[in-house]
Amino acid sequence: MSRKFYVTTPIYYVNAPPHMGTAYTTILADTLARTKRMLGYDALLVTGSDEHSQGIADKAAAEGLHPEEFCRRFIPQFHDAWKLLNIGPYKFCRTSSPEHKAVVQPFFQKIFDKGDIYKAEYSGWYHTTDNKFVDEADLPEKPEEHPNLKFLTEDAYWFKLSAYQDKLMAWHEAHPEAIVPGFRRNEMLQRIREGLRDLCISRSSTSWGIPLPWDTDHVFYVWVDALLSYLTGSEGGYWPCDLHIMAKDIPWFHTVIWPSLLMSAEVELPKQVLVHGYWNFAGSKMSKSKGNVFHPQDAVALVGADAVRYFLLREAPLGQDGNFTVKGLSERYNYDLANDFGNLLHRALTMAGRFVNGEVAEFQPGGAHQELENLRAEVAAQVVPQLEKLEFREGLENIWRLVSALNRFIDDTKPWEQAKNSPENLPALFSVLFRSIRTLLLLLSPIMPAACDRYWTQLGLEGKASEQPFSALEQPFPTEARLQKPEIVFQKLDLKNLEEEFIVKKETLTGEKVERTEEANPVATAIKTVATAAKAVAKAVTEPKPESDGMIEYDDFAKVRLLTVKVVKAEAVEGSDKLIRLTVDDGKRQDRTIVSGIRKHFTPEHMEGRTICIVDNLKPRKIFGIVSEGMILAAGEGDVLRLITPEGELAPGVRLG
Repeated sequence: MSRKFYVTTPIYYVNAPPHMGTAYTTILADTLARTKRMLGYDALLVTGSDEHSQGIADKAAAEGLHPEEFCRRFIPQFHDAWKLLNIGPYKFCRTSSPEHKAVVQPFFQKIFDKGDIYKAEYSGWYHTTDNKFVDEADLPEKPEEHPNLKFLTEDAYWFKLSAYQDKLMAWHEAHPEAIVPGFRRNEMLQRIREGLRDLCISRSSTSWGIPLPWDTDHVFYVWVDALLSYLTGSEGGYWPCDLHIMAKDIPWFHTVIWPSLLMSAEVELPKQVLVHGYWNFAGSKMSKSKGNVFHPQDAVALVGADAVRYFLLREAPLGQDGNFTVKGLSERYNYDLANDFGNLLHRALTMAGRFVNGEVAEFQPGGAHQELENLRAEVAAQVVPQLEKLEFREGLENIWRLVSALNRFIDDTKPWEQAKNSPENLPALFSVLFRSIRTLLLLLSPIMPAACDRYWTQLGLEGKASEQPFSALEQPFPTEARLQKPEIVFQKLDLKNLEEEFIVKKETLTGEKVERTEEANPVATAIKTVATAAKAVAKAVTEPKPESDGMIEYDDFAKVRLLTVKVVKAEAVEGSDKLIRLTVDDGKRQDRTIVSGIRKHFTPEHMEGRTICIVDNLKPRKIFGIVSEGMILAAGEGDVLRLITPEGELAPGVRLG
C-alpha cells in the first residue's frame, strides 16, 4: 500500500477570477504533489472556494441573486485557470456544499458539548472584503467612512481560544518544523506570547452560512467554516494534512486558530504550514480590489503554462515577496527556456539524427566522459530532496548547472568535427549526452510537465516524463529508443513585436477577439513598455553613432551605481582558466552572482570573505553560460592587478560616490 501525502492551498474567495498570486500558491502545491507522486506517494491536492463571506452576500444582493448562485458563476473560472496551468489532479471543495456542512456541524457540536463554546454579545467593526473583525489598533482614523467597514452589534457564540494558549505554545515548541520559513514561525509565536483572546465564531445578522446545529438562528463565521474544508477534502484516509500552503496574510488563522479548534475537537493537528510572500505587479501587491492584477490566461498567452510555472518557481526565494513583470517573464523565457534549454535539446537531437542515425548506444561507466556523468548523478541526487523540501528555486539553479554543462559539453567536444575526424567516438559522446538530457526531463517534469512530456516523445521514450518515478533516474537510456526530429517547444519571443504577438496568442488561446486599442490596464501597459524598449535597443544597435571626444557629462556618470558587496562564496568556473564565479551579499540578496576574469591573479580562496566594490546596475549578461549580475572594480598594469576595496570595513550594500 502506497504512502499518502496531503497538501492544500487556501480555500479561495470567489468574488473575482484568480490572479497570479493565487496561481503561485496553487502551482507550489501542484509541483509538490507531482514530486511526491514521483517518489511513490499517493498524493492528494485539495483546493476550493470560500463562499460564506459578508462581501459575497452583499454583492449577490446588489445583483438580485442568491449568494450560492453568485458564487456558482465564478467556480468555472478557477477550474479553467487550473486546467490552463496544468494543475491536477486535485479535489475542489466548496464551502456551500452539503458534504462540507456534514463535516462542520458535528465538529463544532463536539466542541460545544465539551464546554469550549459560549454565547455573548459582539460589537465591533467588520471588514466585508477581508471577511474579518478588525482590532481597534488596526482601524483607520475614521472607520465609519471606510467603504468596506461595517459596525456590528449582535449576539454571537465564542470559542474559548484563550484557554488553549499554553497548550498551543507547548505544541509549537515541540514541533519547530510546523511553520516555515522560520521567521514566520517567530512572528506567530510572539503573537501567541502576547496573549490570546476568545474567538467569535458565529453571526446572527446574516443567514448566508452554515447554521449552528444547537442554535439555527446563527450561522458560522466565514473563517472557522472555511478552515474545516481541509477536513472535508481529506476523505479517504488522508488526514492529518502534511502541508498547508498560503500567503503571508493568513497564517494566524492556520497556525493559531485552526490548531486550537482541532485540539478542542481532539483531532490530530496538521504537520506543517508553509507561508510564502506576495507577488507584486506594477509596484504593489496584486489585489483584486486594487485592479493591479495579472491573470493566468494573460501570462499563459504570452509564454505558455510551463514557462509561467518555471518563472514563478525560479524567480522568488520561498517565503519572500516576488516581483512579477512582463520584462522578467519574457527574458526568463527567452534566455533560460528558448536559448539554454530549448536550444540544447534541438542541437542534440539534430546532431544525433545526422551523425548516429538517431540511435543512443549503451552507456559505459568510466569512459572518456565520466566527468559529465558524475555531474549528472550529483545534480540528480541533490535536486530531488530540494524539490521535496519546496526549494524549487535552488533546485532549478542546480538543474541549470547541468543545462549549462551540457551546452559547454557540445561546444567543447564539437561532434560535427568528430563526425569527420573520429566518428568512432560519437556513440559514447551521444550516450552520455542523452543520459543527462533524460535526467533533465525527469527532474523538470513536476515543474514543466507538458514541455517535458513533449521532449520525452522526441527522445523516442515510452510513456510520459510526468508519469515516471524518480527511481527512473538511475535506469539506462533504452538502446531500443529512436530519437525523433526535433520540434521547437519554446519558440523565442520577438520582444520588438511583443504587443502583436501577445494579442495573436491570446486570441488563439481564448478563441475570442482582442480589441487592438490603447487600453489603460496594467497588462497592456507592461507589454507595450517591453516592446518599446526592445525597439529602442534595436534602433540603437543599427543606427550610426556620432563621433565623440570621449568625454561624458556628470549626468552620465551619475547613472553608474557603485556598491560594496561581500563575497560569500568563490569557485573556479569549470572549463575556464580565467574565470571565477563569485556569490556575493549586496545587502539585499545573499545569492547574487558575478563572473570575473581574475583567476590568474586571485584564487577562489583568496576572494571568499572579502568586501569589494562593484558596478551594481550593469545589465546582466551571460559569461561562459552563467548569468553575471555586475562587474567588480579592479586596476592594474602588466601582471599586477589590485582590487578596488573600501578603506576600513563597510557593510554590504553601501553606495559609493
